[in-house]
Amino acid sequence: MLVQPSSVISSSLVSSAIGYAIGLPVSKCFDSNMGMRLLIAPLIGLGIFGAAGVSVFHLLPLTAINLILTVLALFAVALWLSKGAADPLLRSPTNPGFSWLMVASLLCLLPAFAIIPQYYGESAGVGDPIWDHAKIAIINEIAQNGLPPGNPYYSEAGTPSTLIYYYVWHFIAACSSVITGASGWEADIALTGMTALFSTFVVTWLAVARSRSSNAAWWVLPLLLASSLKPIVRFVSGTWLDTWMVQDYSFEAWIIQTSWAPQHVFSGSVALIAIMAYVRILHCNAGRDLSLAAFTGAMLASAFGSSMWAGGFSPLLILPIVGVLSVSDIVRAKRLLQVLVLLSVTVAITVLCAGVLVYEQAAILHARKAVEVWIFPVFVGMGWFMDLPGFWFVLLVMDFSIMYSSFLIWTLLISSEEQERYVHIDRSLVSIVLAPLFCVQFMHSVILNNDLGWRMIIPSLLVIMVVTAALFSSQIGKSTLTGRLTTITAFVFLMPSILAGAQFVYLSDFQFRVQGPETLEGTAFSASPEMWKAVRQVTPSNEAVANNPLDFANVTYRPANISWATLSQRRNCATTLRLLRSYAAQLTPDQASEVYNFFVDAFRGEATEGQLRVMKEKYLCKTLVVTARDGLWNKPVLHNSPVYQLVSEKKGEWRIYR
Repeated sequence: MLVQPSSVISSSLVSSAIGYAIGLPVSKCFDSNMGMRLLIAPLIGLGIFGAAGVSVFHLLPLTAINLILTVLALFAVALWLSKGAADPLLRSPTNPGFSWLMVASLLCLLPAFAIIPQYYGESAGVGDPIWDHAKIAIINEIAQNGLPPGNPYYSEAGTPSTLIYYYVWHFIAACSSVITGASGWEADIALTGMTALFSTFVVTWLAVARSRSSNAAWWVLPLLLASSLKPIVRFVSGTWLDTWMVQDYSFEAWIIQTSWAPQHVFSGSVALIAIMAYVRILHCNAGRDLSLAAFTGAMLASAFGSSMWAGGFSPLLILPIVGVLSVSDIVRAKRLLQVLVLLSVTVAITVLCAGVLVYEQAAILHARKAVEVWIFPVFVGMGWFMDLPGFWFVLLVMDFSIMYSSFLIWTLLISSEEQERYVHIDRSLVSIVLAPLFCVQFMHSVILNNDLGWRMIIPSLLVIMVVTAALFSSQIGKSTLTGRLTTITAFVFLMPSILAGAQFVYLSDFQFRVQGPETLEGTAFSASPEMWKAVRQVTPSNEAVANNPLDFANVTYRPANISWATLSQRRNCATTLRLLRSYAAQLTPDQASEVYNFFVDAFRGEATEGQLRVMKEKYLCKTLVVTARDGLWNKPVLHNSPVYQLVSEKKGEWRIYR
């Protein structure tokens, strides 16, 4: 089998244990209700552990013993700093029941299913999101070689090999791999599922606490599937939508974000918890503030270390806005000096935990520009002045459908009601929604895709889910204007939004095992663990292999050698073009294309002895893997080559040279 269910389960349990051990003592600062504390504790704990653990394991070897001792030490610190009474941010009168927990757990398996191999006859296939999980190579790199991680996607003699990427989420997955012995793929599946569940827990906590109704928890669940209305409109109207609305740029729903990029959803969820901690520091004059300030700093560092966009840019915009909106309350309470001291502690801990990550990631700025100014394109053939209102009144309505409409209704509700108890929280929630959206309307990232636009809005997405669930639980069926608007919104948008999300789930999670087809490439993919086991037997974990960047290209959404990324547990000296452009920070786009073409041509069968030498000496490809699907198979250049000698083979299928 490509993955073992027992390893996935054990990895999930390890991540949960780490989260609860560190997070449960700290959770008392957020809610007085133990049921609600159990929901948010694991994300708090993993948020504290992520960046703190990265800092520790830049100094210590990443072994199971060191990991267990570090977790125990962080648990002891969290317990000691959190002992005694605490005035929580919220006092929830109720919490979701056991039946809700079971349904939520089943729904949150769907993002994990999207990256589990599917079988049809003798063939194995994977859903489209697996393409973005080629980062499994990062998990294997950290688990086997420690921190800082080497670059598993590219190597070149005479250049630094450190990976330039936000890898805290992958570090957490690697920790479960080190403890359980699971492969990187199995650890990735496990943490993807747990990220989905913990993110749902955080949204549910805020929705139930804000509405003071456990019914809000049940409304969260259908919103997990709520997706863009564009597929439904296209189904009804054909190509009509694409004649006037830009196709290439849009926002993705929670189910899509979590399946494709769980590290960003984890980051956005941790950032949301950290912002709530920040709100408590600003508005609650209570004990344990100094401890909470330190924990908030660690969580902000983890949020940034898991996503430059969701946990870096978003909080950088949101926190100052929330702070400015709170100044009058702080001055009135005569707490200005106290708040400044606490925020200084938060900043110091953030810098201490994230400093090494910032230093590593800043290296990309020497080679390439990261962001540019733009106006988010909405309409085809119309001026930018039409895109400005179109962003807020067309694009967001289309992509966030029921949740964006509900957010607008909710803002009307809170502006018309006296809610003194929640005014500081409500102001913060509005800021979390609007600040990232304003930013992505006028900025985009240019490293490869518009990751800034896709990922920076994740905190906004989580909060509009919160307010939608809270609104529905309190307003549906009421005869007031707000109640009628809420009921109409749910009636019009809910079912189409869920159908769009369900379509994505089917295509990603189940289509291959239902429809196939059974192919030679799929059969070879199913059998590839044997080849990679042989590669590992002759290749040390800190060396790179060369194999065809386009092997199994048709298995994935975009061309990529997913077999190497998920199964090899070894570095690759040059991968596909998109991965090179993303992770080979020292290369310009043109240089990345040259490297990619060099390896594609070589495996097509055009390699000379001189090129093989360049492959081994310049690109540090100590091992060469050739399969019967490659044009290089049986070429004379490899017969009695002075550069590479045959060390292992399976007749008619693959050969390994060193």
